[in-house]
Amino acid sequence: MLKRKIISKISIGLLTSAALFSFILPTNEANAQEVNTSHFRGPIFCPPPFKPKPQPPQNPKPDNPLPDNPTQKPVLEVKAVNSNKEWTTSDIEITYKPNTFVGTSYVEFNFPYRFHASTRDTLNGKTLDYTQILNDGQTVRVPVYALSSSEFKLVMVRKTLPNAGTHRITAELQQNGKNINHAEATLEIVPR
Repeated sequence: MLKRKIISKISIGLLTSAALFSFILPTNEANAQEVNTSHFRGPIFCPPPFKPKPQPPQNPKPDNPLPDNPTQKPVLEVKAVNSNKEWTTSDIEITYKPNTFVGTSYVEFNFPYRFHASTRDTLNGKTLDYTQILNDGQTVRVPVYALSSSEFKLVMVRKTLPNAGTHRITAELQQNGKNINHAEATLEIVPR
């Protein structure tokens, strides 16, 4: 009786494995297609990887100037509109051209001691919001977007000019916490 159980289990196992292999094995048509195809089975040769020879640097195209080209450097221009004498009242125009893709960033202007921005001042024709004026008016930071202007004109309205001398004003873009395209300019104020 033990022999019959073992033989029946073996025969059941052979039948199930035959059924399983019938699905896995290819049909005669597939074998005929495989027989008709020819494959070359020779030694495998892999050539060494191709390394191109280094090319000498080419002259840049005029439409792609190098970063040290002066046309690509940021530009900052500052001028007193009405007067440049100390203790007089004048508008001050500050024009910043970053000469790069602006993207999503901030444009920031920094002024020296005794220059103060206020909510009367404008950037590209729009008055400044009090949240854009920092450090007691010595910093103006305005968010800009990819479709913004590539030139930023800040007009400081009716400012009393400080003592005579050279006063340095800076502008730059801030992207991802980094300051880029820094530009500086000076405003000369003469004695009365």
